[in-house]
Amino acid sequence: MVTLISKDNSVVERLASALSESEGKLLERDYNAIAKEYLAEERAVEQIEYFKKEITRYSNDYDFKGKKLLEIGAGVGSLILTARNKYGIDAYGVEPSENEFSPFSEISETLFKEYKLDSNLILNAKAESLPFESNSFDLVYSTNVLEHVDDPKKVLSESIRVLKPGGYLQFVIPNYFSLWEGHYEMLWPFITNKFLAKIYLKLIGKKTNYVETLNLISPFYLKKVLKSIPYKVQVLSWGQDIFKNRLGTGLYSDWAALKKIRWMIILVQKLKIASLIANIMNMFGMYTPIVITLRKLD
Repeated sequence: MVTLISKDNSVVERLASALSESEGKLLERDYNAIAKEYLAEERAVEQIEYFKKEITRYSNDYDFKGKKLLEIGAGVGSLILTARNKYGIDAYGVEPSENEFSPFSEISETLFKEYKLDSNLILNAKAESLPFESNSFDLVYSTNVLEHVDDPKKVLSESIRVLKPGGYLQFVIPNYFSLWEGHYEMLWPFITNKFLAKIYLKLIGKKTNYVETLNLISPFYLKKVLKSIPYKVQVLSWGQDIFKNRLGTGLYSDWAALKKIRWMIILVQKLKIASLIANIMNMFGMYTPIVITLRKLD
């Protein structure tokens, strides 16, 4: 049972309906469950805690309270509301109000009004051209967004541009060079090519149009992008430790229909090969998701 950030239960129904109308023709999903995930306080807390955990591995005394944070792809604002109310973070966001993202603005206005906060804390903007001065934020965060943008390289470059020197960025991104695809909620055979992806989807009887909207990102692609941006950064982690811990312990939340592969996790644990499999998959860049945490140097 999740704790919703809104006391208005109708918000779930409204968001589910809007999401279904926005992308239902492209993808068959349980939009009521997805709406609850977007509005789950636990999910927002988990996201912030993972960010904090990765940073404190390298800076034990780093305090999130009072820091200025930008969320790329803020959705309905759940993380921003949680960051402000539970952590004392000066949080802002950007979210484009078009195409599949159009349902979010109306819902976020309702939520921010409920919390007596200015809905303009989330700006209607694309991450390829952030409306902020350089070196404006202590923290930049994003989850499950980079695969949806028009230009991932520009988004990463802009996100680092607005980050202060010494500031931290964390992006959580599906790894398409892995065994799981969260949008289609199914096993995925390490495909980072859209042509091959469409063939695979057709073979198993799935709609193929949605994959055209995705960037099939891998760690190899991101490493290449980071080398080409005009900023010096230190990558602290890619998410391999998180993946190994989740596979070895089974301690992770079943967001994005991960409960569908829970049986696989239990099996490899019973066979006592979880650590071996995690090491192999990490070695070849097959871990998922990618959780890139970096520090801006200048």
